[in-house]
This record gives sequence, C-alpha cells and structure tokens, in this order.
Amino acid sequence: MKSNTVGVVLVTFNRLNQLKIALRAYDSQSCKPKYIVIVNNNSTDGTLEYLNEWYSISSAYSKYIINLEINSGGSGGFYEGLKKALDLDADWIWVADDDAYPNLSAIEIADKMIKDKTIVNDQVSAICGTVINNGNIDHMHRRRIFSKGLGIHEVPVPVDEYNNKFFELDLFSYVGTIINKSFLKKVGLPKKHYFIYYDDTEHSMRLAKIGKILCFPAIKVTHDSEPTKFITWKTFYARRNQLDLYKTHFPIRYQFIILVQVLRALVHILTNNKVLKYKMKLEAIKDAYKGNLGLHEVYKPGWQPDKE
Repeated sequence: MKSNTVGVVLVTFNRLNQLKIALRAYDSQSCKPKYIVIVNNNSTDGTLEYLNEWYSISSAYSKYIINLEINSGGSGGFYEGLKKALDLDADWIWVADDDAYPNLSAIEIADKMIKDKTIVNDQVSAICGTVINNGNIDHMHRRRIFSKGLGIHEVPVPVDEYNNKFFELDLFSYVGTIINKSFLKKVGLPKKHYFIYYDDTEHSMRLAKIGKILCFPAIKVTHDSEPTKFITWKTFYARRNQLDLYKTHFPIRYQFIILVQVLRALVHILTNNKVLKYKMKLEAIKDAYKGNLGLHEVYKPGWQPDKE
C-alpha cells in the first residue's frame, strides 16, 4: 500500500545509526510514503556513502537526496527539504529529524485522516501525532500559546487531551508533523538562519494564523532523544530564536520581555550567580534585538562551557 498524499522530508547530521533506524521505520510502514527527501547536512560519519547505497536500492517510493556543502543546522536543512517538496507531487509533507521513528501504521493513519474531509477540511494547515520518548508522551512537542498582561506563555497540551480522537493546537515541533503544501506555499518556508531550535515553532505560528493545526494521537512517533540538562551551545539558539519569534509575532510584548530579561541577567552577573548562563542570555538578547541570526561566532556545534 502506498500513499498518494504524503511525502517525507528528513534532515540528518552525523547520526548515521539513528538515520538507519528511521529509514527502516519508513520502509516498514503499512502505507509507504509517496517519496522521501533526505537532506544531509554535510555529515562526516559515513552518511554520504550510506545514502548513495540507499539511493541505489529499489523502493516503493521515490527517493531524493540533497547533500549540503556546509552544516546549515536543522533550520537550514528543513528549509532546503521543504523547498524541494514544493516541487514534488504529494499534497502533504511529513517532516522529521533522523532520530524520529514513526510507528508502523503512522503514515496509514495520517493518510486516512487527511482523506476524511469531515475533519481535515480545506481549513487545516497541518496535522501531527503523538511524540513518545522513553515510553511516555513528550507533550512539549505540542503546545498552545497565549498572552496575558505583558507576558507570553507557551503551554504544553495537557496529557489527558491525548485520549481524544484529535485536538487543536498552536505550536508544533517538526517531529511527526505533516504540513499541507497549499498552506506552505502561502506562509513560506521556515527561517533557515535560526540554525537550530524554534524554526518549527515559528513556522507553526504562521500556519496557525491562516489555518487549523490538528493533532491525531493515534499517529505515533518515537523520539530517540535525551533531554539536555546542562548549558550547551544549543542553549544560545533556543533563547535567541524564541526572542526573535516574539519580536516577529508579539512586537509590543517583546519590548517588555527583553527589558525584564536584561535586568534579570545583569542582577545574576553582578551577584556572581550563574554568570556563564546569563552572559549567554545577554548575547542572545542582543542578537535577537539586532536581528543577528545564523551561526554565532562563539556558540558553534561542539562549544563547551568552562566551569564557573
């Protein structure tokens, strides 16, 4: 069985073992995707050679490989992959990283839901499924956003709503999300200069403004990822890109938020409390304010913090 509705865009960087597991999951689907586009972010771990072999093997779906000359981060990878998908003939685009493994019936369920026009009508800009991590629902991948006073709040959808056939949300991650191509054409591609983090959140903000985003809990995706408990180079991008999102979509509240964050950071630095963390936050605030996106000259992949 093959879907004529759903194609896949998958971004990978130096996680060959996880990529192999992911591709086996797509090969084992009860309903095969129409195509798979793989964006290789200049991996150095044998991914290029493996993808050449993978491409040569006949499959039930079409295959496309985009080998980038530099590591453009997840944001740049999804930008290129979705740009390619706009020229392909599936009306819905499943997006995921190499560490996301769809359950065997995930695409079949998605295909059926998309074809059920009583639910997924022409007002639905994207659908998504349940993200499972270590056997539990990782509800941070499906959120709602609201403003109260001068603050902005991103709130995970309560776990009990996953007992419903579907629910509506505002913000998704690119783990097991399926974008309606007609709406993608309207809102445009993700912000490639984010490098990593919040490219999917910002993209979902745009999609939610012109259509509905629905989650179908029966579509399940296992996310092979451990939570980050310490300050890493990624922390900088999470903060900077979140602030850029607020500046774009909540410009008045954004001014108040950065003022509070600057004052808080200065207090911590002056009292020698978590100095490293708050110096990084100040740098993120400065770059968001000035619109300096892309790869930071200091906080690059592999950066490790010195002990405070």
